[in-house]
Amino acid sequence: MKKIIPSLLVLLVMLSGCQSTGKNGKPLTPVEISQQREATIKMAKTGLDALIKQNPAVKKDVDAAAGYAVFSTTNVNVVLIVVARGEGVLYDKRRKEPIFMDSLKTGEGLGAGYQDQYQVAIFKTPKSIDQFLLTSIDGQKGGIDVDANFSAGSGGEIRSFNPDITFYTVGLSGYDLQANYGGTLYLVDQQLNDAATMKSLPSKSK
Repeated sequence: MKKIIPSLLVLLVMLSGCQSTGKNGKPLTPVEISQQREATIKMAKTGLDALIKQNPAVKKDVDAAAGYAVFSTTNVNVVLIVVARGEGVLYDKRRKEPIFMDSLKTGEGLGAGYQDQYQVAIFKTPKSIDQFLLTSIDGQKGGIDVDANFSAGSGGEIRSFNPDITFYTVGLSGYDLQANYGGTLYLVDQQLNDAATMKSLPSKSK
């Protein structure tokens, strides 16, 4: 496992450059940016609604939380590597505007197969949101669980090291409780967020 983790992280770094672009691979136009923002916000509502429908108690947790994030991902199992990429949005109750993000996951295992799913992260404190955004890889802002020692719980819950962040997975074709990811990288989308949002992100004190 120790030999696999570094290679997976290298793959994450390579994939991290694949943020929002147009169909031609070029930067998004203003119209495309607006359309993708709207689509991502709609996706987040759908994902959160799906989780609450299956687990009504989550609504109380979201209402009491400092913020939450919703990601839409597609898991594809190729030989021994599971790769998942998706878009997402983080709602910080201290902010008027949401933070648009991308998610990249990779790991080992044969059990995941192919599955579309939502991932919902609930942040209990403002500090946990800042920690999530501050954690970086290759100089880019984003949140990452390097060792990815998640443990699957009941109701689609995945527990992370940070007790103030709770992750849920909501499968469009069933739950994914395997939690067999070797690394998870969340990146702030450089194109979908405006300059003011990018400037307002937390920074590490020197």
